[in-house]
Amino acid sequence: KRGYHPLLAVAAGTGDVLLALGVSPIGLDDPNLINLGNALAWAGYVAMFHWSPPMGLQGNIDPAGPDQLVWAFRYLADRDYVDRERVGLGGFCVGASFALVAAADPRIRDQVVFVNALGPFFNAETLLLQAASRTVTYEGELTPWEPDPLTLRVLANELIETVDNAPDAEVLTRHYLDSQPATPAELAALSPPGRTVSRLLEGVQPQEAETLYLTLPLGFREGLAGISPSAHVGNLRARLWVMHDRYDALVPAAESHRLLEATQERGKVRYTEFLASTT
Repeated sequence: KRGYHPLLAVAAGTGDVLLALGVSPIGLDDPNLINLGNALAWAGYVAMFHWSPPMGLQGNIDPAGPDQLVWAFRYLADRDYVDRERVGLGGFCVGASFALVAAADPRIRDQVVFVNALGPFFNAETLLLQAASRTVTYEGELTPWEPDPLTLRVLANELIETVDNAPDAEVLTRHYLDSQPATPAELAALSPPGRTVSRLLEGVQPQEAETLYLTLPLGFREGLAGISPSAHVGNLRARLWVMHDRYDALVPAAESHRLLEATQERGKVRYTEFLASTT
């Protein structure tokens, strides 16, 4: 079935593209993905997809993703049938954020002509805090938000990996990932780090989320900064097309608003906010 696709509509004005699927439960044999690839090919564009097994199969954010995109982009741009004057990156959700980080990498930033970012997060720490507090924070305003189950699953995966205590990790995994509720006694017996993760996954007020977040391992927090476009946008050279569903349950549209604020002075930025469906 063919229909309107916002990324395809924008890509029609750009060129050949490497698309990052991010944390997606779909595989490369998904009919919708095949249709997108075929549509781009029919329109005369070369489309290459990046799919990460850790992210696609396990719901784990792979910190190596941006570096993999750099190498994949260099491969794509080096093909004889690719127009190097019109080649860029694109992505969905986490993949969109990774595309932005990769596009700022010194190894390719001068070759990336455009980035199509559909539903990116701007700052991984801010996204985590919003998911943990079930609240979107933007310009001093707090808005209730119900994250998509996939967002909560990724949050659980990432937070549980910070727990060094094996029994704690086993209890948390069963309770939050395997749909096997732990007993009250098991939850009460968690170590302080385990209880911190449990509190964040259960949902807390924004201020408590920030307090608990600061108790997480420094390496984890530094890792989130490393995969955040907020730490890299100053090095971007590419033209940006950013799109976000106004009521996105995976990543709040406020994340794209923050991206726009950080890049609007440089120019070459276009933002489209849309409604994925109407009722």
